[in-house]
Amino acid sequence: MTGGGVRPGDRINLANAEVLLVDGHSEGLDILTEMFAGFGVHTPKAVGSADEAQTWAREREFNLFVVDSALSDTDGYQFIRWLRRSGLTPNCFAPALLLTGHTKRSQVLKARDCGANFVIGKPVTPLVMLQRIIWTSKEGRAFVESPGYCGPDRRFRAMGPPVGEKGRRSDDLPPEVGQATEPNLDQSDIDALFGAKRAG
Repeated sequence: MTGGGVRPGDRINLANAEVLLVDGHSEGLDILTEMFAGFGVHTPKAVGSADEAQTWAREREFNLFVVDSALSDTDGYQFIRWLRRSGLTPNCFAPALLLTGHTKRSQVLKARDCGANFVIGKPVTPLVMLQRIIWTSKEGRAFVESPGYCGPDRRFRAMGPPVGEKGRRSDDLPPEVGQATEPNLDQSDIDALFGAKRAG
């Protein structure tokens, strides 16, 4: 889905979704709770601290975490980093959206590096939230676990390794195409491959 846009045919049923909303400000938590009720989520769990969120993550399985960057006891980046390394299956693999009022590049990179699927700038509208939920449900990024990072692959597109660098993943293709080992196909061979018919 290009740009995370909502298309007319897109459908998503959140009635049975288990969602944990984490926001250190009660007003923000109320807005999120109402927003998700509007999406059809029957019982979103809403908490104000990372400590409460960790307790719920240990006790219940969630399909989605929506975490504000400012919590009452720490920040949302630390919570998502903890979640990804917690080993609480399936919660540690669940999509995590991070909300922030500061969308400068350094904050976006910090969110990406803590393991969040997406960063959403505040104030957030229901349309943008729904777009990100749909996009997250359809994306096919692999989950990466390494000493320095744990979370969805930070690459949105599989473009291979940088020029001159060896790929680190088993599915990385070499950057060099190499020399042809057989003669190039002529046009009749290409036409035969695609089943092209000559116009009469």
